[in-house]
Amino acid sequence: MMRFLPRFLCASLVGLLLLGCDSGETFPAYDNTEERSVFYQRYNKTSTDEAQKNLVKLQAELGKATEEIQRGDLQRRIKLLEKRLADGPYFQWKEEADLPANLTWTTNLEDPDIGSPNAKKGGTYKAFIPGLAYPPTLRCVGKGGNNNFRSYHWNNIELGLVGGHPNTGNIIPSLADRWAVAEDMQTVYFHIDDRAKWSDGDEVVVDDFFMAFYVYLSPYLTEQFYRTYYGEQFSGITAYGKNYLAIRLANPKPKTAFFANQVPFQAKFYRAFGPDFEERYNWLPRPTTGAYKILPEDIKKGRAITLTRVKDWWAKDLKYYRYIFNPDRIEYKLIRDREKIFVLFKRGEIDVFPVINDMKYWYEKTEIPEVFHGYIEKATFYNDYPRPPYGLYFNQAHAQLANLDLRIGLQHATHWERVIKFDMRGDSNRLHILNDGFGSFSNSEIVTRPFSPKLAAEAFARAGYTKKDAKGIWMNDDGQKLSFTISYTKAPLLDQIMQRLKEEALKAGVEYKLEGQDGTANYQMVAQKKHQIAFTAWGITPPFPDYYEFFHSKEAYEPGTKTPRSMTNNIFTYADPAVMDPLLEANRNATTEEEIRETSYAIEEKIHNEALWSPGWKKDTYRSAHWRWIQWPDDFNVKISDEPEMSYVFWIDEDIKKETKEAIRDQKTFPEVNRVYDKYRIKMGAEP
Repeated sequence: MMRFLPRFLCASLVGLLLLGCDSGETFPAYDNTEERSVFYQRYNKTSTDEAQKNLVKLQAELGKATEEIQRGDLQRRIKLLEKRLADGPYFQWKEEADLPANLTWTTNLEDPDIGSPNAKKGGTYKAFIPGLAYPPTLRCVGKGGNNNFRSYHWNNIELGLVGGHPNTGNIIPSLADRWAVAEDMQTVYFHIDDRAKWSDGDEVVVDDFFMAFYVYLSPYLTEQFYRTYYGEQFSGITAYGKNYLAIRLANPKPKTAFFANQVPFQAKFYRAFGPDFEERYNWLPRPTTGAYKILPEDIKKGRAITLTRVKDWWAKDLKYYRYIFNPDRIEYKLIRDREKIFVLFKRGEIDVFPVINDMKYWYEKTEIPEVFHGYIEKATFYNDYPRPPYGLYFNQAHAQLANLDLRIGLQHATHWERVIKFDMRGDSNRLHILNDGFGSFSNSEIVTRPFSPKLAAEAFARAGYTKKDAKGIWMNDDGQKLSFTISYTKAPLLDQIMQRLKEEALKAGVEYKLEGQDGTANYQMVAQKKHQIAFTAWGITPPFPDYYEFFHSKEAYEPGTKTPRSMTNNIFTYADPAVMDPLLEANRNATTEEEIRETSYAIEEKIHNEALWSPGWKKDTYRSAHWRWIQWPDDFNVKISDEPEMSYVFWIDEDIKKETKEAIRDQKTFPEVNRVYDKYRIKMGAEP
């Protein structure tokens, strides 16, 4: 299933300890109930005061504005602020009887089932921790929360009020069994399914969503992003009794329920959320609304994390969930070397081996008896999903990289075409824009700059680099050279790719120094903006491209300083308040799909013109090898997916597993299997 994912009064200190972690660290008891109550009231006042202040400011600007376009924009913003004030405080509590009488409720039980009715429950699915590094925390927010493992225990597991159907893209019920979008296209009313429960047996109630807003708006989080996002993109949340709530957006939105969707934070579990949140909750397994939970004994620091299927999971028989989340346990082992992962896979200790980019595993290393004899099967799946933007990201906090001509030169000095031809075996295509794969919302007119030592030299000359040293590296009159460090997560394929980029860049007079790190170390370096150039890719999700958090000046520097702001996604440290910020704000606040499209196109043009990064490659398939006891639906996976495990439609057939192991023992074979699933292939031009 597609997920749609975001100084107080001193709290009372009672007793000695309530919460801790398996390291032996203990914390004093903490109850934020009274603190939350005070926070809600104070936030209501401060947000209302701020809205009134902004309204007066905009009205004054309107009185001075003469241009029609400017006046129209100001009038629109004034109208939205007036509505926000008329709707009342940010946090509100009402009775069920206060619900508007004219609501049209949607349930959407008409879309196709997800997964296969042939799916079997049970078994242990054996996998490895992505990123080849153990996660720094199990928290989903706070320092280190946005790590490589988060999707596997949070994004892909936890349920929101609604979800997205992974084949149709339509909104479907999740924790809410029905919802209603108001005529203003800003307010969405939800009814929490009476059956919805946490894994500890407690009911999911409206207060759990209030707790989520409290956490996101709290100063106790390291990330400023959440406070900004929930403060600017929402105008509030209203409880209508225990099971009805309304989420109010700051602007009208297409697919309003998608933008209003929220994942709850259990109020009981987060009652100790306070100043020491990041330490206190670092390794605490949380109650979940999803199919899997983490047991304390299954956190084996530095070795493994296992997810266990929730017994009598509340949604197990519901239409869109009954054929997915099939294994009883999912075991993720830490294996720090991809080659070792493949060795363990061949021995049957790993069930599925995804072949994402390193094609030698597909064309060479899977030419083995286990495949020839049919014990391991291969699959190529064409998906329809936004493409991860692999490339080199330039950090403009580094003085040299703040020069536009120099960045243009680096684009011409980076030979991605050769990487695609040799390292990717021609199995990928050149990426031209940041947000590719969003259909009509992706700007297909832009063509990125090609590798060209001649064009690179011209750009470098404009930047003042007109001399070469003994090694052929360009330098300026001060002797400053075009020498930069690329930081990346160390892996054999990436080592190979980075080495090729380094060798090719020398032909254009650029020295790339390579800094391969483990996943956690690389994440921390880049998040703290300590890199010069980072090779990375973002996990991006449908249905609309998002740019604000990557490029807005608020996310670049600490307010009023030139100190890079850590723990934000603006790893470019790029700031353009005059031109880019208004585009980003218009894109985020767009009220129609056409506005999203127009602003997305303009932002991509700006990214290209500013040479903010060097786009790498994209793929329209993913491939995997799997032991034959891992079974899949007839079409293998859902259309909107970017890796085999993402949708949890697979299952373990214990009978086939027994049959396979007996066949190996008795030296019996099965037909070789190498299937191509192209039902969802996106055909280009005149392609048949």
